Amino acid sequence: MEEKGIIICVDDEVSVLETLKEQLEEHFSEHHEVLTANSAEEALDLIQVLQKENATIELIISDQVMPGMKGDEFLIEAHKILPDAFKILLTGHAGLESAMNALNYGGLSRYIEKPWNMDTLKDDIASLLQKFRQNLENRRLINRLNERIQQLEASSK
Repeated sequence: MEEKGIIICVDDEVSVLETLKEQLEEHFSEHHEVLTANSAEEALDLIQVLQKENATIELIISDQVMPGMKGDEFLIEAHKILPDAFKILLTGHAGLESAMNALNYGGLSRYIEKPWNMDTLKDDIASLLQKFRQNLENRRLINRLNERIQQLEASSK
């Protein structure tokens, strides 16, 4: 059985977090587990735990305005740990500087304003998750090809 990928949602507003989780589980629960964190710091701790378990974190969705670490700062830190995971900044407070920080340093894939349109968000997420899986498969195939090249080189000596 294929391992489920992980989607992490981060927001300090519990009602927003519950709504987002419920909507994502409705559309993506067959192949993905949706986990939540109420702060950037809690999300970074969660990422560390999941990495120790060798879980595949495919997508991170973060609010921008939170107490403590802001969303763009969190995505920058998360990108250092998970450069391959896709990142979405979901915010009710549009700001060019935070978007540029997240884009330039946090590997931002999408910037979406609240309130979000679920159909648009679902389509964006589906596209990113498909791209993540394609990238994973491409890396697997490249590794197999490199192994085969090494075998051929070793046998020709």
